[in-house]
Amino acid sequence: MSEEATSLMDLPSPILLQILSTLPPTTLLYVKTLSKSFLNLTLDSEFTKLSRSASIIIHQLHSNRTNTLKILKFVVDNNFDHDPIVDLDLQLYFPADPVFLVGSVHGFVCFNYFFGDVDSIYILNPTTREYIILPEPQRVRKWPNLVTYGFGFDPVRFEYKVVRIYQEEIRDTNDFRYYKSEAQVYIIGKGYWRSCAGHVMLCFGCRAYGVKLYGKLHWLVSDANGNELLCSFNLENELFESFPTAPMYNKKRYWDSRSLGVFGRCLCVCDNYVNTHFEVWVMKEYGITSSWVKEIVINISPECNNWLGNEMIYMLKVLEDGEVLFMWRDDFLFLHHPVKKTLKKLDVCTGNILATSHVSSSFSLKNFEGEVVNVF
Repeated sequence: MSEEATSLMDLPSPILLQILSTLPPTTLLYVKTLSKSFLNLTLDSEFTKLSRSASIIIHQLHSNRTNTLKILKFVVDNNFDHDPIVDLDLQLYFPADPVFLVGSVHGFVCFNYFFGDVDSIYILNPTTREYIILPEPQRVRKWPNLVTYGFGFDPVRFEYKVVRIYQEEIRDTNDFRYYKSEAQVYIIGKGYWRSCAGHVMLCFGCRAYGVKLYGKLHWLVSDANGNELLCSFNLENELFESFPTAPMYNKKRYWDSRSLGVFGRCLCVCDNYVNTHFEVWVMKEYGITSSWVKEIVINISPECNNWLGNEMIYMLKVLEDGEVLFMWRDDFLFLHHPVKKTLKKLDVCTGNILATSHVSSSFSLKNFEGEVVNVF
């Protein structure tokens, strides 16, 4: 046997890919920073197949809007095959209704339940069938004050964070109303909520959840005068920042027609205000106002006007062939190919749904000390 030292990178690629595919997400992120060779391996198509299956998680209330809740997992392979074996009936474990889907990070899915003053957060791993219930946050949700959430990952400290935006309505002496918002943060494994220093005079609303990009959560917000802005929350330093939104904002229909998403590695705004067409604006350079470009225009023909016009449309994912997956309101999914100009309504799941892009992982919630982990 040769006495020459052998490094991990000397192993055959198939073996090295198998090793990397077994690592938990946080460790994998660290390994990718060690060398360009490791980074290139994790971008390999074979690694993607081995490590985790990409999918869309659908959270659906039963069609008759009873208390039956499910997660439906769809494999993104151009066919959107649905495997009912992996469906989870959440009603058996979360009897409270309704439960809303906040988002998915590294295989962990965040849900929010609220009714009146009760406000709860659940973190679930559908692959391991484990979940935790976060402690009740301070400052209860009570009208006219508003609450919204975000779920993200701090790539510097390797921490998973749930961010709760508490928005307090303020009235001045002239009865002019505006919102003062603060962030409350829960780090998985720490066991408690804490308030971040400072606040912003912005309204985040109560429906939209934070969009993840570049270690930050993002929302479309409005200032005291009702103007639309983009607001980010940095998951590392826990500071807010705001910058101009996409063009074509219309104050009259903001909450009903515009949503924030991610197009590739760029923020995008989906605008469905005009009756004749639907637009997707993409910020090509992060934070640069002049870089907004109208990337997609979908003409609304008479035959699809009854299911596409004048409602909120959300971008879910850009697929490998360039086709884009959207969700119309909370009713159904549809696909659009920007080059072929095709438009296809999907019948995989319809009626009172929420959806998010999801990458499965077998990383156990039991790795977070201090959390009480329940198993299905």
